[in-house]
Amino acid sequence: MDRPQAGAVHAVPDPGAPLLVVDGLSVHYGSPDTSAPAVEDVSFTISRGDRVGLVGESGSGKSTLASAILRILPPAATVKCGRIELDGENLLALKPAALRAIRSTRIARVPQDPLGSLNPVFTVGRQLSDVIAAHHKVTRHERTTLVEQALRQVGIGDAPVKRRSYPHELSGGMRQRVMIAMALLNHPDLLIADEPTTALDVTVQAQVIELLRERVAKSAMTLLVISHELGVISELCTKVMVMYGGRIVEQGPAAEVLTRPTHPYTRSLLDAARGKVSSYTPDPAEVVT
Repeated sequence: MDRPQAGAVHAVPDPGAPLLVVDGLSVHYGSPDTSAPAVEDVSFTISRGDRVGLVGESGSGKSTLASAILRILPPAATVKCGRIELDGENLLALKPAALRAIRSTRIARVPQDPLGSLNPVFTVGRQLSDVIAAHHKVTRHERTTLVEQALRQVGIGDAPVKRRSYPHELSGGMRQRVMIAMALLNHPDLLIADEPTTALDVTVQAQVIELLRERVAKSAMTLLVISHELGVISELCTKVMVMYGGRIVEQGPAAEVLTRPTHPYTRSLLDAARGKVSSYTPDPAEVVT
């Protein structure tokens, strides 16, 4: 889909330049008096054009980390320390208006629950149109054209009819395609796909993976995939970060981490994915307390 000709267009640095830098990030849940760490002293860099997978079991801190990057943490969560920089700008220091300008135009997210993320009382076309209207001054007719184009580009046929559908009238795979279309509407620099294949059957999972791979390749955007499924990560990503107990315990090229892991937790994940029984007892020093 062509970018709407409205609004400011940011300059694009050279491919391979650092895009997202997370430095010493810690996020805790609870009250000021009593809190529990969910993310502890996490640091990494994602360069432009990278396809990075963040893998770990439920409760490892993956989604909390993604929410911190987007500044959509729940009220019970507090960023204790650290920096999150997008092109050198500290996202944690931005005011709400500046954040709204960045969300969906610079950073976008594909959530893990499309049915819960879509508004049940509006058609999917209306919701896609609202995303365009929030950032670009275009006519209603132009928005309709862009919405139908976006739906076609994610493999939804008969777009003029489907845009008039309500979320409950679409299949799970179709709703996920709508969420991908919504995330890509404003051509973000960074796409965060949070468990993009959860609750989908194997055939639809493969279709969603192929769709993400195709759209990312065509737009040359940067991708961060969050998943507990190593198969999804291996299909989509060239780099992998493994998260356990709120910390990143291993990171590197996907071909290396997924075939020659150095951390016992990564090995246990791979054994589980292969159907082997693996018990991993963490070093007490690795457990966030």
